Amino acid sequence: MRARMLFTTALAGTMLAAVPSGAVAKEPPNQNDPCSSFGQNTCGTLGKGFYQRYQFGIRWFGEYTNAVDGEPHTFCVDLRYWYPAKRYNFVETDAGAGFRNTDRKLVSLANQQRMAHALWNSGRSTDKTRQAATMLYVHSLMGDAAPGEVDPTAISPAVARIYAQISRDADQFRGPYKVETSVSDGLAVGSRATAKIRVLSATGRPMPRLSMELDANGASGLPSKIRTNAKGVAVVAFTPTTVEGLSIAVQSNEVASNLPKVFKPTAAGAARNGQRLAAPNSQRLTATIEEPVAKGAARVRTAATPSKLLVGETVTDKITVRGVPSDWNQPIPVSLYGPFRRLEDAKCEGEAAWTGTVNVKGSGVVTTPKATLTKPGVYTFQLLIPDDANIAGGPTPCGEASESVRVEVQPRVRTVVSSASVRPGTPLSDKVFVEGLTGESIVVNAFLYGPFPTRETIKCDGTPIWSGTVNAPADGEYVTGPFTVATPGYYTYRETIGQGEFTRPTETTCADVAETSVVVGTPTVTTQVSAQETTPGATITDQVVVTGLGPVIAQVQVELWGPFETPGAIVCSGTPFSTTTLTVNGDGTYTSAPVKIDRAGYYTFRESLAGSAANDAASTACGEASETTIARAVPKVTTIVSDEVVRPGSAIFDTIRVTGLGKTPATVELELFGPFPTDDAIRCNIAPVWKGRVAVTGDGEFRSPSARVDKAGLYSYRERLVGSEVVTGTTGECAVAAETSLAAPVILTGKGADPAPMKRSLASGPGVTRVAIADLGVNAPVTGVGIDIAAGKLAVPDPINQVGWWSGGAAPGDGTGTVVLGGHVDSARAGRGSFFRLKDGRAGTLIRVTTADGRTRSYKITTVRTYLKNALPLGVWTKRGARRLVLVTCGGPFLPAEGHYRDNVVVTAVPA
Repeated sequence: MRARMLFTTALAGTMLAAVPSGAVAKEPPNQNDPCSSFGQNTCGTLGKGFYQRYQFGIRWFGEYTNAVDGEPHTFCVDLRYWYPAKRYNFVETDAGAGFRNTDRKLVSLANQQRMAHALWNSGRSTDKTRQAATMLYVHSLMGDAAPGEVDPTAISPAVARIYAQISRDADQFRGPYKVETSVSDGLAVGSRATAKIRVLSATGRPMPRLSMELDANGASGLPSKIRTNAKGVAVVAFTPTTVEGLSIAVQSNEVASNLPKVFKPTAAGAARNGQRLAAPNSQRLTATIEEPVAKGAARVRTAATPSKLLVGETVTDKITVRGVPSDWNQPIPVSLYGPFRRLEDAKCEGEAAWTGTVNVKGSGVVTTPKATLTKPGVYTFQLLIPDDANIAGGPTPCGEASESVRVEVQPRVRTVVSSASVRPGTPLSDKVFVEGLTGESIVVNAFLYGPFPTRETIKCDGTPIWSGTVNAPADGEYVTGPFTVATPGYYTYRETIGQGEFTRPTETTCADVAETSVVVGTPTVTTQVSAQETTPGATITDQVVVTGLGPVIAQVQVELWGPFETPGAIVCSGTPFSTTTLTVNGDGTYTSAPVKIDRAGYYTFRESLAGSAANDAASTACGEASETTIARAVPKVTTIVSDEVVRPGSAIFDTIRVTGLGKTPATVELELFGPFPTDDAIRCNIAPVWKGRVAVTGDGEFRSPSARVDKAGLYSYRERLVGSEVVTGTTGECAVAAETSLAAPVILTGKGADPAPMKRSLASGPGVTRVAIADLGVNAPVTGVGIDIAAGKLAVPDPINQVGWWSGGAAPGDGTGTVVLGGHVDSARAGRGSFFRLKDGRAGTLIRVTTADGRTRSYKITTVRTYLKNALPLGVWTKRGARRLVLVTCGGPFLPAEGHYRDNVVVTAVPA
């Protein structure tokens, strides 16, 4: 390329501006470039690149093409000379030691090598920036540029980066090159080996990622193509196949030539003024690896499969062959020697126990035919490797552990106990049948386990009650030593054979029927009832003591018989009162399920222990004293009369409540006493007005027959429960309030019986002594009165200014009931009575009552009613219900024939 033009149109070149004054560079004699117009190529030979103005003017930065036949990429090596044209007839010229720049200065071989590397590795690009950087780097190597003329940083940062890369690579990896190889030591046929290959640059650097082709003779497994790694090394593995030697030809892919390919113009004018061109050029590097190869040895690894087996089973030998050529094909004889007692005693000589042949083709895995072994002991395989031109033959080692197999025997043991059922004190033994020893001798260990409660609970762990051994030198029948069994229960033998030299362990089944014997027990049963005297409603149990059963599980049926009236009546037939089942786990003391006795009488337990294959049956006697209890009833009887108050001529009855009998039947006798004028007058030592009987079926509530009460007065029941040997009789109290009924009297408020002073047996409060009603002018003394039995009326005091208080009713201090006061209305002889104005009472009128304790209590009237005397409400006489005060006097029309008024005036008041 050109660096300068003196005349605008005089020369064809790459620059329009003048060269800076400091530049000193060679220029062509004729600066009139026929291919330049205003500094640009007009001959059509521009390739990839670009024009750019910089301090040396406008210049083409890039490659040329179509200037040299067959060279698509060329770069100028002379600055400031004519652009290339195809008509300049470029011919190849020498590079090397005599290569000079236009200033006639020699270009060093190192720079020519760098140029060759850059042209081949970077100058074949289609990237204009890379081609510009390559052009600058080529010119930098020629040494004829002015200062700064080939500075890539003056063009662009991108050009500068690529320029620096091209420079680094050319410095490190330029030619000439050297192929360096090495092979692992001791090559032998069939043995894996490696070769290491490197290509070194002129600076000794290995060429990274360089592809090469390989061609080998006398080896297998070698790849045809390889590539060096990032460190410039390629390692390949192969296997020598013949003792004739190893030959590996190595050829690299194309690499940069050692020197650039340079062309010069030869046409007239251009020969002196045209620039020379450099083109990319390559070479292929070759090398040959040749090494001697020794005879190989087959590497054989074997494994007897299985390594342990039983007599009569088969074994094979798995053979793994390595280190032989792939085309190696040989029949290998195999022998199995034995039996030996120890592997250390093995010898591979004499007659083999088994022989066979297996074909081996190259390296790989093969398996021998099956060999059947009929005697116990240790056997070992041995192979004989045949000798040939490339593989050395010979036998494999004798007695290798992996080549050996252990043949064992599995004894079979069958046993039969001497007797399936015996009584305590009988000796037991076990007959042992041994098979399958095949000449081996064993020791049989015998164990006897027991006693167990049932056949299902037999276990063969823990400590046996007896153990012994039996020597068995051969198949046959043997007998264990005897053992005398003392305790009832189930026993079982179990035999074991331990691991022997060539004998496998075995054991018989636990609880095998043929090995099991039952020792039959003769149990006894004694019992004791929990209580020999009790009451209905209580529960009893029986304590059962079992002996002679050992641990055997048995069922005891527990029967409770009863009730019986007397001990002499006890029998254990028919249907028992209760039947339960008790499971007994052998000898011991047990308690039966509790049984509730619901009625009085004598009861007795009887137990029956069921027989089984392991025990005899047993039972207790009927009616034993220790088994018998008496349930004695101590009943309680309470009664309540049907009505608190009735009218004379009515019927009453008694409700009887009985406890303490359970379900025991009994008889209750009833007596009704009366009539009585007062509570205090009630007596039960006189003839009753009525007698009756009630049959009760046990605890519960019962009703007596009805009794008619014809006269006014108090009547009281008394009951008696008839006793027996098993029932305690009982008699009720006399004059109990709950058993007393009032046949209500009439209130005539006429002359009556003179009342005697009365004790307060029913009313709890003090008696009434005075009553006052200020609004009605009442202020009268009060006397406690009873019933005039003969007249059938309340015995109100005769003086008309006195009031009678019904002392059989409530008192003002009581919490419930009615306080009854009866008073006269008037008298034909005596005039107005104390209650003359009672009928004028109104609701809210205040009544004051004084009692014997000096207290005054106030009531207020709620109602004033008039009733026929024989229809006076019975509720007037009640001691139950809310507290109230009832004042009664005569009213209505006077009946001369009867001598008294027809009605009663009734005033009701409540506490104020």
